[in-house]
Amino acid sequence: MKLRLGLLNEDLADRFGVSKATCSRALTATVKFMASELKCLIFKPAEEVQRANLPRRFQSQRYRNVRHIVDCTEVFIESPKNLKVKAETWSNYKHHQTIKCLVSITPTGHFNFVSEAWGGRISDQQLTRESGFLDILSRDEVVLADRGFPIAEDCALRHARLLIPPGKRGSVQMTRADVMKTREVANLRIFVEQAIRRLKTVRILKYEVPITLLPQVDDMITICAALCNLYPPLVKY
Repeated sequence: MKLRLGLLNEDLADRFGVSKATCSRALTATVKFMASELKCLIFKPAEEVQRANLPRRFQSQRYRNVRHIVDCTEVFIESPKNLKVKAETWSNYKHHQTIKCLVSITPTGHFNFVSEAWGGRISDQQLTRESGFLDILSRDEVVLADRGFPIAEDCALRHARLLIPPGKRGSVQMTRADVMKTREVANLRIFVEQAIRRLKTVRILKYEVPITLLPQVDDMITICAALCNLYPPLVKY
């Protein structure tokens, strides 16, 4: 009820006939326990399992080795009083205080990696490097991402390959081939955006997270992502 509906502790305490302090202690303990138990649902499937369950649109020569579709998502938080923390959590993109985390999904739309939350000021490139995502890459895997992820060299060091939409490269207009490739990649990348949208149907992440909940926000995101992995696949076979 706390995560799905985003209810206040006062409301929950009243509903269950307990004090606000008891409610707060119960939530802290339960969220920590649930995160430790459900974290196993967020995992990287074996290569043969992914190949056996690869959706049709990923079965072409170019995309059949895609194992990760990555993107960053931001969650609004209450404005902190500490000026240093305020600066670290300010997001120029959202024009709000936020926390940011990196998520990766399989071609079927299930989360196989969710990073810890960082201040919204961090760049997507730095977050990718600091989150530990690169450590789970294996040889010949393909990572599908947006242009905001200039991590081709980082992937190459792990013998993996980054696939992003082509840029203009200084030209006035993109070529027809580049336009078609951009469209193909965008049509496949959209599934990570749908997965993030599914994650944020949990109201605790949809609206502004109170400062008092920030110590538990990593566990909350883990629980929400793990429960999303119990849903049917996003990509139809």
